[in-house]
Amino acid sequence: MTDLTNRLKGRPVIVTGGGSGIGRGACLRIASEGGLVAVADKRLELAESVAEEVRGEGGEAISITCEVSNEDDVARMVRETVEAFGGLWGLVANAGTSGSGWIHETNVEDWHFVLGVNLTGPFLCSKHALPHMMENGGSIVMTSSIAGSVVGAGGSAASYIVSKHGVIALAKQIAVDYAEYGIRATAIQPAAVDETNLGKHAREDQQQATTPAARLPRPKGWLPIRRAGRIREEYGATIAFLLSDDAGYITGSTIKVDGGYLAT
Repeated sequence: MTDLTNRLKGRPVIVTGGGSGIGRGACLRIASEGGLVAVADKRLELAESVAEEVRGEGGEAISITCEVSNEDDVARMVRETVEAFGGLWGLVANAGTSGSGWIHETNVEDWHFVLGVNLTGPFLCSKHALPHMMENGGSIVMTSSIAGSVVGAGGSAASYIVSKHGVIALAKQIAVDYAEYGIRATAIQPAAVDETNLGKHAREDQQQATTPAARLPRPKGWLPIRRAGRIREEYGATIAFLLSDDAGYITGSTIKVDGGYLAT
C-alpha cells in the first residue's frame, strides 16, 4: 500500500492560485504527502497565509506573488522555486478568474482579460516550468471546469467557457509533446467548491476591466452528490494523486471531480 505521507516526498511543486479555494486545498494536501510547496498567488498575503498553514502542519512551503498572465512574473516564480528547492517536479496551474456576458456585448478588453488569466496563464507557467521538468520528469495538473465540457446552466460566459475548453487542449498537447521526457499532463474538471473566493476575487480583478453584461436566464444545474466538493480531501487529494507516481500511466486525460454533474 502506498504511504501517502511520503508519496510526494521531496518533490517541489508550484501551485498557482494557491492562496484560496482549490489551490489552498492542493497546497495542504501536497505538503501532507511530503511535497515541497511554492504557494503562488497574485495576493501575496493569501499566499503567505497558506504557506504558514503548511509550515504549521510540519510541511515546507514558500510564498510567491505572481500574476500568471505576466510572463516576467511567471519566470520569476519558477526561478525562485528552483532556487529555494533545488528543482521542480510539479506544476498545478490553478489560478483563474470568472467571466460573463453576451458575446455581442463582450468587448475585447474583457475577452483578453479572462483568457489571459485562465489560458495564457497556464501556457506561460508550463512554458517556464517545462525546461526544468525535462531534466528529471514530472507532472502538470491544470484546473479546468465542468465548463470545459458543457456550456452549462449559467450561460452567457463565452470567455470563461472558451478558456476552460482551451486548458484541456493545452494539457493534451503537453502530454503528447513531452511524454518522452517523463512528463505527464492532466486537467481536472471541478464543479461546486466548498471553500472558494473565486467570485469575490473575480469581481476585484474585473474592476480593471469593464462591467460584464447580465447572464442569460438558464435553468439551474443539478449535482447527484448534493453538496460541494471539499478542497483538501477531494480536490486536493485528486491533484496530489495526479502528481504522484501512482498516476504514472495517466496523461492527456481529464478527471471529472464534479459530484456527477457531467453525468446528468
